[in-house]
Amino acid sequence: MNKKAQATAFIILGIVIVSMVVTGFYFREQIFNSLNKDTLADQPTISQIEKVRSFTTDCLQETLNGGTYELGLKGGHINMPEEDYIPNSYNPLTNKLNVFGSEGLTVPYWSFLTPNNLEKTQIPSKQEMEIELGNFMEEELDYCLNDYTLFVSQGYDIEFTSPKVRIDIGNEAVIANVDMNLDINYKDSSQTFTNFKTTADVPLGKLYSRSLELFEYEAKTGFVENFTLETMVVYDEIPFSGVDFECTPRTWLKTQVVQDLKSILALNIPTLKIEGTDFNIKTRKDKLLIHDVFDKKEKDLTVTLMTSPSWPFMMDVIGTDSQILRGKPFTTENEASRFLLPLFCLNDYHFVYDLKFPVLVTLTEDDFIFQFPFVAVIDNNQPKKNNFIVPQFEEDQQICERRDTTLKVTALGIAADGSTVPLDGADISLHCVFTECEAGLTRQEGNTYSLTTQFPQCIGGRMTASKIGYHTSSFEVNTNQEGLVNIPLEAYYELPVEIIVDDEGSLRTPYGTESILFQFENEDKGYFTTYLYPSTEKLKLVAGDYHITATLMVETAGGFSFPERNVEICSEVPKRGILGITGLTETKCVQQTVDAMELDTVVAGGGTTLWNADRRVLATSNKITLYTYRGKTPTNFEELNNVYTSQGQFSTNMRNPTFN
Repeated sequence: MNKKAQATAFIILGIVIVSMVVTGFYFREQIFNSLNKDTLADQPTISQIEKVRSFTTDCLQETLNGGTYELGLKGGHINMPEEDYIPNSYNPLTNKLNVFGSEGLTVPYWSFLTPNNLEKTQIPSKQEMEIELGNFMEEELDYCLNDYTLFVSQGYDIEFTSPKVRIDIGNEAVIANVDMNLDINYKDSSQTFTNFKTTADVPLGKLYSRSLELFEYEAKTGFVENFTLETMVVYDEIPFSGVDFECTPRTWLKTQVVQDLKSILALNIPTLKIEGTDFNIKTRKDKLLIHDVFDKKEKDLTVTLMTSPSWPFMMDVIGTDSQILRGKPFTTENEASRFLLPLFCLNDYHFVYDLKFPVLVTLTEDDFIFQFPFVAVIDNNQPKKNNFIVPQFEEDQQICERRDTTLKVTALGIAADGSTVPLDGADISLHCVFTECEAGLTRQEGNTYSLTTQFPQCIGGRMTASKIGYHTSSFEVNTNQEGLVNIPLEAYYELPVEIIVDDEGSLRTPYGTESILFQFENEDKGYFTTYLYPSTEKLKLVAGDYHITATLMVETAGGFSFPERNVEICSEVPKRGILGITGLTETKCVQQTVDAMELDTVVAGGGTTLWNADRRVLATSNKITLYTYRGKTPTNFEELNNVYTSQGQFSTNMRNPTFN
């Protein structure tokens, strides 16, 4: 697939969104126009009452069509899940993808990693989709019906109750059953309607089910990530692994590698195909790009995968602190190489990558679109192993219905002194296979708070307890026999924050041009949070050991301009001739062109530190003070590069948080 085809995919999505908006307003206007063709008083009474009923069903159909298409375009969501952390220039990936930019279509990721690499999913179940679509229709019907204002102005007396919508999503159609008492009185005639039913003939259920299959296949095989690694090997613009015979090691600029890789992936990922769907094979080599995902052929179904250079992209090269990537000449430690190096120049290239980038999967059948994005992850040149749970479409609640093991579950809140107290109102659930079974809330049982109820038998399930004010906790359980389950929950402690900048030994408050991002990772408790200055919000922590990362950024009204320039990059290489046998080296330098750059902000400080947040101190303190180190503001490329290589020095000077 070429770039023109990629652009076409975006155009089609844009047309669909615009069409949805225009259609909604068009049909509403059409409904009213049809009512005004003749004076209502000149029509038969029965026909006039039928006009009200017809107007109601047309509104139902309009809102159902709009809701189903929105579910399809947004991966089974209508309302956006809340963000758990603030995106920034160093972690631009949030929990949703802005397909066309900040003002366009936003689709929640089905899977992504938090900044501390915790796996999270946002895959809606069929029941959740039905509830969300029903709520959407109830809200939109209020707008469409508009209290039957047009009819009331013509002499009608209409009373109606708020609609209650029940949705049934099937493979080939979506059915909406609406309970609403509608009493119509006009002149000497009256009629009451209590139930309405409308259908959208769209394959929402089928495409959702196929999306789950494809997503689970990707989670198990990592076929997108494996294809990405294969693609990186092919293109010379991406330094990966190999040997060359140049006497001066090659060099690459990391910023240029990022841009090249984004363009390469945008061009190649759409060439992946799904067996049994609608696509064309151009060459024999294309057969290597076909993946057998579905159990049966879907010749009417089109599946496309894509990424875009304009979407967020994160790349890190392990073991490289600077913006320059370079190969390494073979050393003379090996006896054989001592005699070969004077005769041949040998350079070894082996770069280890961490990548995170969005992939949008679009399924289309009969002009209906269902799409979902996920974040492709490569960790140390290996596809990320996924451990998340994929919901089922057909009969996904059968596991939860077979409850035959009685367990007593207690959620224990950990107090400041380390003691535990049973919690009232903690929400208990069990994850088994691909299904989440809600168990209920803890309540008073005898002289304690707990939940005694039946659970489905499950080996290797995960019991979870959550309560407002506490960090959610879960662990593996076997529910094949009766017993007791205790789940400890750490309390959240919220404290006002003071920021102090260590400006090369002088302590001060931050300047107005400085913004500072603090990231707190508590790996043992699976907790991660951020604090972005300037802010008046409190910092929420749980007790335990933290790895703290600070990044200090500086901005000016005019931004920072780094003109194009040539930089000299030097490497140590073995000397030619007999001297190379003895292990002597010489310096070889090459010129590298650095493109001009315009930056709104630049990094000028930060650091990392390890710190323990004591539970008693958190509970009794009134304020927490965070520290970061400020270095020199970079004014050219060399200084900008030195900021990245100086992070270790910054960390040496970084202080741990203190309490007041």
